[in-house]
Amino acid sequence: MSIFAVGDIQGCYKEFRNLLREINFNKKNDMLWLAGDLVNRGPNSFDVIKYIMDLDSKAVTVLGNHDFYLLASYFKADPWPHKNNNFQEIINDPHGKEIIYWLKKQKIVHMDHDLGFILVHAGIHPSWEINDIEFLSRKIENNLQGENCKKFIETLWGNNPKKWKKNLSDKEKLIFATNVFTRMRYLNNDLSLNFNEKSNPNEIKNKNIYPWFNFENKNTEKYKTIIGHWSSLGYFENKNLISIDTGCAWGRELTAIELLQDKKIKKYQIKC
Repeated sequence: MSIFAVGDIQGCYKEFRNLLREINFNKKNDMLWLAGDLVNRGPNSFDVIKYIMDLDSKAVTVLGNHDFYLLASYFKADPWPHKNNNFQEIINDPHGKEIIYWLKKQKIVHMDHDLGFILVHAGIHPSWEINDIEFLSRKIENNLQGENCKKFIETLWGNNPKKWKKNLSDKEKLIFATNVFTRMRYLNNDLSLNFNEKSNPNEIKNKNIYPWFNFENKNTEKYKTIIGHWSSLGYFENKNLISIDTGCAWGRELTAIELLQDKKIKKYQIKC
């Protein structure tokens, strides 16, 4: 059995299927890990999400910020932005409710302790221990799966609080954690979230902000974290991180990596 992690698809169904052919994906024997943002910018979000649903236990999906946009749009949750989203085919389809129910059940973080990989859309806060990551991601998942999903989503839109503190309220902790898991790119010197920049780190003129993964976290150093989300960063790998959003929705590439022993990987890419 092979395990392949795939970067942000964002509705690019044709390219997604081309990538699966490139890696010789066998749905009877192999596994797919999806790094979030299955939907939105590309033309075929419905087809992408239905294909992944049909894989059942052969696919592991973590939610990205665009997947949250779909949930917010379906439930008409305010004050989330509903304009400029490409969701009507899903929302209006007779199977739309089934798709949303499936999406609500997906993970925020997936950890494989045996292989030593963490899958998350945007990142892990450098101050968190493994217990924090597991507790906060489960709390978010439980709220999404509960009867008050809409009310929970409505609490999430916004950038505050920007700094992690143990004495934050439960509501504030989940807002902060959702932003970390699905939106984070840069941190300030004090480890507070900075949402002002989305560019590649080589293009940043502000020397007082840093990519979140520049800060050491000894609690997660035995893992390699796989992220999507940061298309301007593109493919990037260091000792503890692999970034695999390579901007397919922007006409660049769609990337998959095969997860091997000892945290080794093999990279595959197709042009979009």
